[in-house]
Amino acid sequence: MLSFITWTVNPELLHLGVLTVRWYGLMWALGFLIGYAVEERIYKRENMPEGAMDKLFLFMVGFTIVGARVGHCFFYEWDYFSHHLFEVLYIWKGGLSSHGGAFGILLGLFIFSRVIKKNYIWVLDRVVIAVALCGACIRLGNLFNHEIYGDPTSMPWAFSFMLHPLSPATTAFSEPSHPTQIYEALYCLITFAVLMFLYWRTNARNHKGLIFGIFLIGVFLSRYLLEFIKRPQEDFEASMLLNVGQLLSLPFVLLGVFLLVRVLLRWRRRQPEVAVKANAMVAGLCLFFVLVMAAPLLSRVGAAHATPKNAPNLAVKPTMSASQTMDYISKSQFVSDCGVQMHVNANGIYVENKKVTKGVNVIPSVDNGQYYLLAPGVDGGFYHYLLRTYQGGVSVLLNLDDQRGNYGGRQ
Repeated sequence: MLSFITWTVNPELLHLGVLTVRWYGLMWALGFLIGYAVEERIYKRENMPEGAMDKLFLFMVGFTIVGARVGHCFFYEWDYFSHHLFEVLYIWKGGLSSHGGAFGILLGLFIFSRVIKKNYIWVLDRVVIAVALCGACIRLGNLFNHEIYGDPTSMPWAFSFMLHPLSPATTAFSEPSHPTQIYEALYCLITFAVLMFLYWRTNARNHKGLIFGIFLIGVFLSRYLLEFIKRPQEDFEASMLLNVGQLLSLPFVLLGVFLLVRVLLRWRRRQPEVAVKANAMVAGLCLFFVLVMAAPLLSRVGAAHATPKNAPNLAVKPTMSASQTMDYISKSQFVSDCGVQMHVNANGIYVENKKVTKGVNVIPSVDNGQYYLLAPGVDGGFYHYLLRTYQGGVSVLLNLDDQRGNYGGRQ
């Protein structure tokens, strides 16, 4: 059995002239298209007027993308975007938040419910079925992007992700880690299956808020639990008891619980004989969600046995002394996936011509061609980097404090 899976899929699917098609964008589009087909069947069953689906599609696409982008910029990188507001429009540079998308959907559907003159909860009970399926597609897009993955683990299904996926020739790989993108995709699919069953095989659609409440618990409780084994998306989250994703998930989980309790109390008043069975069904469903979603947390014990993996087909250079290493990297220009440039010399590290450290110490490791860089930050903290050098003057600088802050370079 394989000890882990080395994930080498290129995020870019194909190039059409100046246009680049990426797996991430394709999965978003696929999610919307399949979701459209699901909702179209539902709206036909509800005898909705012609044209309602087209309006719903436009509201969903527009408000989801805008909400996801604004949510990412506001919740995760406000320090930067508060001084670069125009760059909020640069969606092609990446940065979309699922919670921001959720807020966008809620706002868009509120306006949509007024346009079609339907109850807001009625609209939500039906649209979230497709949203759960779309969420699975988006998480698979994150998998293709080699992003938002979990802590190191020695479990056999662990993935070793590319740390510089847009430059495969200069990349290195993460420690074998939890593929949390797949976990979330599976939980979204489970939630989708449960909601489809409730809508088509039961009368749950006649109880306002029931389907919507189960959706909120299925999707956002899973997100809350999985954050415990995810790597922080931003540096500031490392010191937080609950990270941004968890804090934003809690209100949705509580709303879901409120909606379920409201439905159960209504049943208890109107149909006492049905309430007992309903309570048991909902309690069993929630317990199922919790047990399935908590399963990956049990595998955290394997994290200590994880080992790094070098990039394939690249032989490391002969060992250099600390002074030779500093001379070597001083002549290199490091560039991240998003185009941020870094330069390193004995005086410090410079990112986009701005100094972020005040001196760099090079410490050779026991592994040939691998060196540790300890850099005191101007803010009083420390930066810990690992330099991996390969044949042909290729090198990769890995930020050990944040696996997303990695730079590939060439002399």
